[in-house]
Amino acid sequence: MMNSPKYAEQSNCTLFRILILAAVITAIPVVMNVLVDAIKVEAQSPGIDATSVYETKSMDLGNNIKNLVILIPNEGHESQNIGDQSTDQRLVNQPYIPQHVTVPVGTAIIWLNGDVDHDHKITLGGQGSNLNNLIFDSDDFAYNTASQPVVMNNTGSFDYYQADVNNEDTDFVMNGTINVVGKSDNPNTTTGISTDQPNANINTVGTLMVPTGDLPTYTSDLENGGFSILSTYNFNDIRAGDPQTLIIWGTSSSGTNSLQNIVSQLEQITPTLPYS
Repeated sequence: MMNSPKYAEQSNCTLFRILILAAVITAIPVVMNVLVDAIKVEAQSPGIDATSVYETKSMDLGNNIKNLVILIPNEGHESQNIGDQSTDQRLVNQPYIPQHVTVPVGTAIIWLNGDVDHDHKITLGGQGSNLNNLIFDSDDFAYNTASQPVVMNNTGSFDYYQADVNNEDTDFVMNGTINVVGKSDNPNTTTGISTDQPNANINTVGTLMVPTGDLPTYTSDLENGGFSILSTYNFNDIRAGDPQTLIIWGTSSSGTNSLQNIVSQLEQITPTLPYS
């Protein structure tokens, strides 16, 4: 009876099912890793990829992002048209990081001053001939402080700038652009996807510039503060000095973690950078 063809067939079926189940269980971690990697790629999609931000000087935010912190990098006031390029240049290829942004309507934008010993001011107006149509004037804010936020409630193209920042090149103007689009017109809808970091729903994005040699320290500081590292890019600074790294970070401004608290955490990190 035990050796009957029917029993042998049942045994073979059972063994086959066990093998199939084992294969599925074995494949689950692989599939999960692929999915996690895919999420990470989407979370640092071209709009907020650090390499793209450095090379194009632009950032394109998805609909899930509601706050953007633009960095005024150290030596951002320096012109690239004057002086000895090894000493009188800024470190990065743009006076604001990012210099040009596309954001969904309703985004709050804030500028963080990382330019050591230099006050800054943001004047925001309509683009081109409409520049005199003043929308926002930040007044002066010192190093390691931030401007008040401005909420971009209307679609359109806008310029922001600061003149009279360089005594040796009086024609130099720090400038940038903001393109505000309707959410239905914005194809980048994935930049708020969760990552494997503690923040479940990233809705605030910003940038930081650090020396590459100190990257592990500042990565740890950011992550301990509840920030996710979305993307990084290493570059040689314009002064031909130490290599620098551009960090794109993300976090969640929900509950008690307001935009003001996020900026306060950044203000604790900025003074520890060796630029000062």
